[in-house]
Amino acid sequence: MFTGGDEQKMNETVAAFLKHILQRHLERKMNRSFVIMESADIVDYVCNMYIGPALCILGIFGNIFNIFVLFRGRLLDSPYVYIKALSFTDMFALILCLPYLLFTKNSSNFSPNVYNAFVFLPVVNLLTAASVWITVGVTIDRFIFVKFPLLARSYSSGSRVKRRIFTIYTFGILFTLPRFFCYSLVNDLGVFRMEFTPFRDSAYYRVYDIVCIIIYHFIPLVIFVVINTYLIVAVYRARFLRQELGIRNNREQDWQIEQRRFTITLIGIIVISIVAIFPSTISDFSRLTNLSLHEYKLLRNISNLLLLCNLSMNFVLFCAFNKRFVRAIRTIFNKRRNKTRIYISFKSRTRSSRSDTCVVTRQHSFISACKM
Repeated sequence: MFTGGDEQKMNETVAAFLKHILQRHLERKMNRSFVIMESADIVDYVCNMYIGPALCILGIFGNIFNIFVLFRGRLLDSPYVYIKALSFTDMFALILCLPYLLFTKNSSNFSPNVYNAFVFLPVVNLLTAASVWITVGVTIDRFIFVKFPLLARSYSSGSRVKRRIFTIYTFGILFTLPRFFCYSLVNDLGVFRMEFTPFRDSAYYRVYDIVCIIIYHFIPLVIFVVINTYLIVAVYRARFLRQELGIRNNREQDWQIEQRRFTITLIGIIVISIVAIFPSTISDFSRLTNLSLHEYKLLRNISNLLLLCNLSMNFVLFCAFNKRFVRAIRTIFNKRRNKTRIYISFKSRTRSSRSDTCVVTRQHSFISACKM
């Protein structure tokens, strides 16, 4: 039998035990929040101050070199029209990202905040969305080329490809217009900062945000996964069929090898796009959930870093897998080297002819003087 005192002591013991468990739980939760907050701050600092700007600079020069080779190397096939548009789009996106990462992101002045709210955020969203859908366009074209080769010539003509690129940019601009009305600038005693507008906090923007996630992330991701799987299988099968059957015509063999290498290059571009888009899709969907600010910040920094890699890596892929691109580089530099050699030899011949003329003139004047 328990007395009243024993029951009171037991209740106190249980209360103390529950209080201890609650304190431990709160401590663990606070430690976890502190670790997440500290990790998010570290990742944010490293990504925005070092890795991000370095990727932007490398990507800008890489895309400029891509554009130079694609135009001077006379790569006029329809897939390279997509690649030219992709290089221009990625280059402009990286040019806008660089000052944001280095100067304007944490600024409290008026002009940097105007740049962040009305130039960087809407225009970079437009360019990254256009980059994704240009990649989708060349992916679908390559799928039709591999699956239905008889339709490829009419479907993938240069004029049709240019019209598709124009359509991508037109719809991208129309879908991006609401982003120009998401932020307003607030002046707190000379310190400027961005604030959400009523439209940004409304249900209309939430619907718009979901539609953009589906159009610019979910649908391209599904297309990339499905078509990339088919292209990998097709390249694998083509290699064995070529070994078993053989091809008598060397020109046809070279042409097929070139097309297969471009397909492999495109597979690499698609894989990088999938790696870049998937975390971005998760971070965009997480805005609609109750994810904490620091967790969202950590996820967003990782996804932004992968998007910068996606915008910067095309030059590396072209040099690694596309031998036609590498041949174009060699041809351009060999022409310039030959022109330099011709110029130097011409200069040396001109100098030698001038020196010979001077010698002959001196000899003639000397002979004339002796005769006199």
